[in-house]
Amino acid sequence: MPSRVLSALFTGALLLLSSAHAEAQRSHTVRAGQSMSRIARRYHVAVWDLALANRVRPAAMLRPGQRLIVPPRGVTYVRPGQTLSHIARDHECTVSDLRRLNRLRGGLRAGQRLILPGYEAPGPAVPRDWGTPDVPGLVTIRRREGTAQVRLLDEERRVTREGLVGLGDLMRRREEDPSEVPHPRLASLLAAISDHFGGRELTLVSGRRPSGGYTRETSRHVTGRATDIRVRGVPRRQLWDFCRTLSHTGCGYYPRSTFVHVDVRTTAAQWVDWSRPGARPRYGNLSRAWPRFCRSPRRRTHRLCRREGRRVTAPEAVPDEAVLTDEARALYPAPVEDVEEPVVDEYETASDEEEEPPEPLDT
Repeated sequence: MPSRVLSALFTGALLLLSSAHAEAQRSHTVRAGQSMSRIARRYHVAVWDLALANRVRPAAMLRPGQRLIVPPRGVTYVRPGQTLSHIARDHECTVSDLRRLNRLRGGLRAGQRLILPGYEAPGPAVPRDWGTPDVPGLVTIRRREGTAQVRLLDEERRVTREGLVGLGDLMRRREEDPSEVPHPRLASLLAAISDHFGGRELTLVSGRRPSGGYTRETSRHVTGRATDIRVRGVPRRQLWDFCRTLSHTGCGYYPRSTFVHVDVRTTAAQWVDWSRPGARPRYGNLSRAWPRFCRSPRRRTHRLCRREGRRVTAPEAVPDEAVLTDEARALYPAPVEDVEEPVVDEYETASDEEEEPPEPLDT
């Protein structure tokens, strides 16, 4: 076989391998009069990324019928002369994140394919049986340097006094802060999450925190109705997906952080925030942050303003009204009531209380 044919076959094989990604592969067949820039605008990718994915120059002439690979979202290619600092600045991430995610130890080469932080998660979570907890309602919670086992629910699925007091201690921002009793439905929510994932250790990244910065006075973190959490060995996307099956809960997914926000409320809410911890919110869907024009109600039907669906399939896991033991009810001098939520798109922002790296995923 001629060497030119072998070379062409080898190049084609490399292109197919490089395009294998968690998302479905996209391709485009060139039509008469189309240019690289026009095709890039159509698929909302950079011209350089489109060109390097196909090993051509950005100004290359295209021929009708030519097939181009369209790089998936969350993938970029190193341009000639680019450094990791340039790429991190352009995509609002850190150099360390890029190195960790792409396992980089040396320098870059032009045309090298990089995955951007926040896009490494797979698509829709595959249902999995996480096993049965040894003791339902008994939750192992990691906070700062230590862990504690807290019996949030008793055998009759009632919120316990021991659980509320223990959870209140763990939710303090600092050790010297006074302990306040959280909302009882939050105890039910955390117990439901722990039980669903087989009693795996739950890390409480942020519990109570005062208002200020991007934390509004109406934040549920201020009133003991919200936590930012991880579950050991559980992908954040699967944790978020489970939260979305529960009734009267808020579920926040932060692709560029290491936790999921969960809260209790009178209505169901969910959001995806592409900001980094402690930064201004950048709401969107699982694919990308929304463009600015999506803020207008008239434009929300635009394809770039797509919102994620939600189906409450496990309403019984977290009752709308928590059932307390008599001892637990004595902690509240007045009946526990939920405040009606305003019908606006006001969600929670990412916490800046990162204390430790996330646990590795189970294999």
